[in-house]
Amino acid sequence: MSTTKKAIYAAVGAGDMALERVRTLPKRVSALPTQLRTTATELPSKATSLPTETLKNITDATKKATTRVDKATSKARKRATKTFTDLSKRGEKLVKKVSKSAPTKRAIEQTKAARSRVKAAATSVRKAAKVDAQAVTAAAETVVEQAG
Repeated sequence: MSTTKKAIYAAVGAGDMALERVRTLPKRVSALPTQLRTTATELPSKATSLPTETLKNITDATKKATTRVDKATSKARKRATKTFTDLSKRGEKLVKKVSKSAPTKRAIEQTKAARSRVKAAATSVRKAAKVDAQAVTAAAETVVEQAG
């Protein structure tokens, strides 16, 4: 599958996932005050238990943090690729489902019929315009002959 198609499917999949997540929003929002209260009560004890770090500890922590960031970046890249692939599959599945649905098939048939009628109308207008142009030319020639 082309990258462009995958991107379009991923966008459709992301929209579908966003809709799914929005439906869970009221439940998550109602749990928020409890989570905030818990965090607020734990903060003072965590702040007082922070050790005073020496230069060596800071250096060690920096090295560990660098390693962790490298690992996290690698994991994030892999996760992003997997998420993109998953969203693309989800979007493709949704597009196939919609394209095979009865309302979509009816819309396609109606569009084909309308396109055919528009083409026929355009042909009729073109022919009528040609006939009108010929009639105007003939009338102009008659006027010139009579005037002349």
